[in-house]
Amino acid sequence: MTTKEMTKEGNYIIFAIEQYKRVMNMKGKDVIELFKKHNVFDRIRKSYFIYHIEREQNMIDDINEYIEKSKLHRNALI
Repeated sequence: MTTKEMTKEGNYIIFAIEQYKRVMNMKGKDVIELFKKHNVFDRIRKSYFIYHIEREQNMIDDINEYIEKSKLHRNALI
């Protein structure tokens, strides 16, 4: 991966945090904690090429679905 690609993905992660924060009416630090807890940053990196050409709401919906699956998986392990 080139530095230019990492920069694009890094910028998109910031964009995703800001959009998620706005849509979900959350504080930035809470979004970051949520994303860390459920490994959403990795999901955004892996889905960057899809996310950046789709509607923003598709990204939000996908992230929410991903978090819900993560919660179910975590609960199954308890």
